[in-house]
Amino acid sequence: MLTVGVVPFLVGKPLVQGLDQNPDIQLVEDSPANLGAKLREGLVDTALASSVFALGNAPLPFWTEGPLVACDGPARSVLILMRPGLSSPAAIQTLHLDPTSRTGRELALIVLAENYGSRPVLQETPSGENPFDAGTDAIQIIGDAALLSRRKIDQGWTILDLGEEWKKLTQLPFVFAGWLGRPGFDPSGIGDIFNDALEQGLAARHHLAKVAANDLNVPEGEIQRYLFDDMKFRLPPGKAVEALRTFDQLRPVPVT
Repeated sequence: MLTVGVVPFLVGKPLVQGLDQNPDIQLVEDSPANLGAKLREGLVDTALASSVFALGNAPLPFWTEGPLVACDGPARSVLILMRPGLSSPAAIQTLHLDPTSRTGRELALIVLAENYGSRPVLQETPSGENPFDAGTDAIQIIGDAALLSRRKIDQGWTILDLGEEWKKLTQLPFVFAGWLGRPGFDPSGIGDIFNDALEQGLAARHHLAKVAANDLNVPEGEIQRYLFDDMKFRLPPGKAVEALRTFDQLRPVPVT
């Protein structure tokens, strides 16, 4: 039995279509941060996990040429939200980090430092608590919660799209997640399974958008733009490696 980690976000659904029907696969749903830890501990064989776990001194195997979660411009679900009255990202002195995120939080620090010269004090509250109650100047947020948080614009909050900011900085796509393996397990070895899942998922995007729009109470057109235009589920050969190398070079001291 193969144990496969998946994320509880809309963006992951096109990559895992049909896996729940495979009798040889046991799915384990968790946050990107927790899935990376489970891979390191050998609790799952492979997972759609944060790309940052493929970097650093003890990188996990990452199928860079396979299906992945990336953007080449706006991401719409990996954001920094600035409180009303804050004049610029350069003015951010305190930043709340999303406890479910690992890659997104490091991207946030790169963008703030490189694009705006800001190096804020970092805070985090336990998963499940409302980050908007944290009292920080800004909030880093990912996933479906980030899609929903766009409503904060009407309350005076300002959105900084981290995918868009990365593109301005590097002129490269950004790789948020992909198929990683536990130590010694190469996910490309079961690549046919993941390629088939993605093909099913791409074909199902209209249905996924309709369901998500109803579940999240977000206009269906916004979800379709997100799944069809903003998110990239494959990149041209070599682009993921180049993007990850640049990400690794720009990373500050890793945030655990």
